[in-house]
Amino acid sequence: MENTFFNFLYIAVIILGGVTLPLTIILYMKERDRYHRAMALFIGAIFVYMVVDFVTYYFLGERVSGKATFALITLSDILFYLVVPSWLYLVIVLIGAEQSIKPRFLIGLTVVYEVLSQFLSIWLGRYTSYSLSMETGVGKLLLQILDVAYVAVIIALCCWCGVIVIQKHSRGKGSIVNLLLILLLIGYMLWIALWDYTTWYKGEDRLIDIYAMDPLILFYAILSAFVIYYFYKKDPLKLNGLQIAPEDAVTIIARRYELSGREKEVLELLNRGNSNPQIAAELSIAENTVKRHLSNIYRKTGTQSRHEILFKISNVNQIDLDQ
Repeated sequence: MENTFFNFLYIAVIILGGVTLPLTIILYMKERDRYHRAMALFIGAIFVYMVVDFVTYYFLGERVSGKATFALITLSDILFYLVVPSWLYLVIVLIGAEQSIKPRFLIGLTVVYEVLSQFLSIWLGRYTSYSLSMETGVGKLLLQILDVAYVAVIIALCCWCGVIVIQKHSRGKGSIVNLLLILLLIGYMLWIALWDYTTWYKGEDRLIDIYAMDPLILFYAILSAFVIYYFYKKDPLKLNGLQIAPEDAVTIIARRYELSGREKEVLELLNRGNSNPQIAAELSIAENTVKRHLSNIYRKTGTQSRHEILFKISNVNQIDLDQ
């Protein structure tokens, strides 16, 4: 097997990802919010893609030809374009931009691009050889335009997300992480453009050189290490017992999900075990108003009931207080 060190590194990162994925699933099962769901989807998309990609390009290569190679390369391409929207979706959720950039639009855009690009690739015979090369012609030009357009749209959406983060005038750690994720995705889309250019115009030797520089491997290793650290500090299994006072937990939830002052008051009373009529009496408001505030709280926090929001509050940990 060529590039032994690189292959070893790739396998090591996949193993690390195999540890990270169940941790993100546990975090989502404990938190039950859209933030951890988006994280789990992103981590899962990268892990599945990298496993299939490694098998396709390093264990098979030119040793296997015909339908097996065709199927694996096609599957690898499809899984790759699950990584990009899941990455951007994570950013959108973290910055609270679901109303500005609809996830359905992102999914639809990727599906349309993937269907058209795979149709053109198969029609042009791009998968008939391991080098993914094809003859020059109108079909190849259309595929190039399609690839460039998708990269450009994703970069434009990233820039839009960056503007949203900046407009919030927040200088906390969360904003820095969000901007970093956006910049990394922009950089990765530029690398994808370089990869596409290489498959169009360069020979197979150059193709392998570019492939060996895939920044996703290093990014996934760093991301996995961060998730492991986050899981340890978050301690969803309550191994360290570093829980905080209920009032501090409510404050953290209110800040994290940008609850209004009144919504925070309702949540505080809800966390004390008060019923809707008791909350209404305590705050001197109508019971229907309490219901409306609770509905807003559920929507903002990604929960659907008292049980789920109380469960979320109970899982706030010391790491959240330190942020």
